[in-house]
Amino acid sequence: MENYTEIVEKEKKITKKKDLLDDTIIKDKLSQHEIISRMYEGLVKEIEELKGILFKDLAVTNASKEKAEKISKIAFTLQTCLDLDNGGKIGEDLNWLYRYIRYMSKRIQDNECMNFVQPAFKIATGLKEAWDAIPKKERTQ
Repeated sequence: MENYTEIVEKEKKITKKKDLLDDTIIKDKLSQHEIISRMYEGLVKEIEELKGILFKDLAVTNASKEKAEKISKIAFTLQTCLDLDNGGKIGEDLNWLYRYIRYMSKRIQDNECMNFVQPAFKIATGLKEAWDAIPKKERTQ
């Protein structure tokens, strides 16, 4: 029965990824703002799940290391979206915040250190809230 549940979960993930791909590439439905918004949603969700894993096990496990790797990839993708040449102070600050989130992930993977998870969660949550608060008329593309 567990195997069936795992298969159903994997199928759901594949369907979600296919739908996102359809929305972004095939149908060109999502704006750049919406894509970044979804990345922030994913980042916050993954860090919440990481916190749940760490709290449940009270230790760093393989599952938490895999989750940390996923978080690092999302933060890196957000970091690559920055225009550091024209972004000014905001671009620099965002770059440092993404680097901190990636640092937290690396600390979990390499040192089994959980000290940076809550601050990284607060950063991700704050970034998502700020991004979502951008007025519609100010959003480009």
